[in-house]
Amino acid sequence: MNPSANIYPVWKKIETQLDKELGLNQIAFLTGYSDWHFHRFFKSIQKENVKSYIKRLRIEKAAYELKITNFPILEIAIESGFSSNEAFTKAFKRVIGVTPSIFRKKYQKRINSKSNYKITYPKGISPHNFIKRNISSFTLIFTRHIGSYESLPGPLPKSKEMVSLLSLYKSWKLENGSHKWIGISQDDPDITPKEKLRFDLGFTIGESHPTLPKEYGKQTIQGGKYLQVRYIGTYENLPKIYDWILNQYCIMHKLKQKNKPPWECYLNPFELEEIKRITDIYIPLES
Repeated sequence: MNPSANIYPVWKKIETQLDKELGLNQIAFLTGYSDWHFHRFFKSIQKENVKSYIKRLRIEKAAYELKITNFPILEIAIESGFSSNEAFTKAFKRVIGVTPSIFRKKYQKRINSKSNYKITYPKGISPHNFIKRNISSFTLIFTRHIGSYESLPGPLPKSKEMVSLLSLYKSWKLENGSHKWIGISQDDPDITPKEKLRFDLGFTIGESHPTLPKEYGKQTIQGGKYLQVRYIGTYENLPKIYDWILNQYCIMHKLKQKNKPPWECYLNPFELEEIKRITDIYIPLES
């Protein structure tokens, strides 16, 4: 059995219900395993137990909220499922290494340091390629890569993720359809350890499709307001482009980001000349 088989419903259950209390038996039920076997199964894939995984995701989401907003720390603590500032601070320091207030001050200092900074556009980005637009919700079939974004920066043709997806894509006879190739960076590398970063790679699909094998997941990207940035160049440079957009461009233009993952659409993923590959990056914004 593929070691990741049955894990996709578990990830979906946890990640879409982070604000709820989930019992181990509720999650184990999705795999058909007993609680004990599920615990071992999950830890073998995630390298941490379910409880630690859920708590870490909650804390990391709260950390991103601290980074991009000015909401009171207590309000963020309560939204993260903590009953007091003290409990939140203790858990936050255990995961992130510093208290919430120190963490926020670090990024406020970064924001203030860029107030009079002259922006320099990286290679592959034009000042004219920034558009604010509303996107409708859509669904995609995906496979998940866990590790640094540099190890899978996009749909690299020879990567095991892309080979697997193309096999499914062709078996469903989708080659002549209007399906788009999508990548989702689920975590902020400034917050999440690089060996635990989640990157979802896949293609869009309509409501009707063949039965999905257990080795793949299905998720919906919610519609809303986004900043669209067009980048032309190699996929290997995408992590640096993201860092520039989020930690320079958005700060300097005082854009109010939404606490949702950014994603990208690969317009010509099968282009042989790497420097001619076109990627549209979407940063979620508050309406």
